[in-house]
Amino acid sequence: MTTQAHTTPKMSAARSQLLAALLIFASLLVSQVATQDVSTQNEFAPRVTATCKSGTMNIKVKFNGPYTGAVHARDHRNAACMAMGDGSDAVGFSINLLAKQGAPDYCGVLVSNVSGANRTEERSIQLAVRVHKTLELADDKFYVITCGKSGFGRDDNSHVILKFFENERRVRETVYGHEYKIRAELTKPNGTYGVRVANCFAFDKKNVTIQLIDERGCPKDDNIISRFVPSADGHSAEATLKSMFKFPEDSEVHLQCDVIQCYGRCMDDEDCKQIALAGAGAVGFSKGGSAKLGPNEEGSLA
Repeated sequence: MTTQAHTTPKMSAARSQLLAALLIFASLLVSQVATQDVSTQNEFAPRVTATCKSGTMNIKVKFNGPYTGAVHARDHRNAACMAMGDGSDAVGFSINLLAKQGAPDYCGVLVSNVSGANRTEERSIQLAVRVHKTLELADDKFYVITCGKSGFGRDDNSHVILKFFENERRVRETVYGHEYKIRAELTKPNGTYGVRVANCFAFDKKNVTIQLIDERGCPKDDNIISRFVPSADGHSAEATLKSMFKFPEDSEVHLQCDVIQCYGRCMDDEDCKQIALAGAGAVGFSKGGSAKLGPNEEGSLA
């Protein structure tokens, strides 16, 4: 059986609402100074898809133009765990999910059991998408990809970028304790009318994870982050990060979200206060969980 891997941003009806959920990612170095504005032109914004079948994860990464960098399982640059760009606009390779540590094709796959009525096993990797084939650069992207959950289709023509702003000025580095605006922005709207953001989590190099926004689009802690509010033109959504945080042993923070792109108005009628009460005592967050999508909706992973 082939399943869609959850590259953790995803429904069908009278086509009044067609959704494409897009995985977005931001990598930040929590430092002591904020940097200059960065132009969105020629933004490095790879789109990652993955499928899982018979113990193998098949990964495909598409780019806006010719790519000559390296894509690999994080901390594993051996031949079995990486692919090099050849100047085309796509890179693809496969990873053995069942390889044991110490084997030549072991790529650092993390295994976790998911509690619930039907106990399942999830296998995840951190994927690094490098701008340069050798050097590690600030624009490099990292993704958590999980096998073991049902997936969705995706719109490969959609492009989404996660940006951080301080005092209306875009930044690439953040200062611990400062407040920031986080904007999920579609660079090629394709007639989009609305955007909804859900299932956001932060993680570090060691895969320590904290959920910020749940699958309904509600903040887990209002003291950390607000709900994402869509713009009037429907091409972006913005939230306030009340105070920039970091993990105890790492100044590097990665942020990943599901972005639901609507052709027609997004259904967004969740009462976060009621959700918080109803969810008290529920099973904890499982990284890679899909965003909640309403009826008459169709979604995709990006």
